[in-house]
Amino acid sequence: MTPQLRLPPGLPRLYQGSVRRPKLSVMITGQEVARSLPRVLASARRVADEIIFIDGGSRDATRAIAAREPRARVFTLPFDGNLAEQKNFGLAQCRGDWILVLDADELLADEFCAQLPRLMRSWTMRWYKIPRYWVIADLRPLRYIASRRHYPDYQLRLFRNSSFFRYAADSPVHVHFPKRARGIGRRLKRGHIFHLALAWTSRAERDERTRRYAMIDPLSRETNAIYLYEEGQHEVRECAESLTEEFVE
Repeated sequence: MTPQLRLPPGLPRLYQGSVRRPKLSVMITGQEVARSLPRVLASARRVADEIIFIDGGSRDATRAIAAREPRARVFTLPFDGNLAEQKNFGLAQCRGDWILVLDADELLADEFCAQLPRLMRSWTMRWYKIPRYWVIADLRPLRYIASRRHYPDYQLRLFRNSSFFRYAADSPVHVHFPKRARGIGRRLKRGHIFHLALAWTSRAERDERTRRYAMIDPLSRETNAIYLYEEGQHEVRECAESLTEEFVE
């Protein structure tokens, strides 16, 4: 009989008794994202034990595309303008030991996928902030916007599956977790999220997004301006990490 490794009682439950590989839930919300969703699901599939997709009430093929993904469980929650509520509903459906939150316009860098198993094996860390590239165009080599606002744009997206990690209700658009009692975590220096919102939408669409966000949350007007990068001082640089896609439509 193989002996079990006994660890100190203060460690998370998933490490008590025999050690096993932590499971990962990737949670994605979206509405009318049929054009981008196949690539996002393919990226999530590289690392996910399960994919939770929350559809906001799409009238295109979004839900059907998500339902074809073998690892996905698909739910519908009509979007009423409160993104925090939408995402919290999705988090409550996750069964994994860890959760990775992706938007429907984000892909995972190869370096992030490679280091993810090691990150989740940590006995002490409760969360990680991931640097994010705002990609300027969906052309190789990929390039990103470098400015005070746009980079490194750390996102707290990888965390233990705990009821603590629910988005605060004070910002319905630009969601965030409460800072108090988060526990130990760290920022990653390598392993990016590729954010393709700028590459996959026109300037007119981005103008409309900022207008809509301002109506939902008037206090977020300055934050919304991140989508209108042309109006601020910035540089365009080549992404230092690779993005391998195994995508078949």
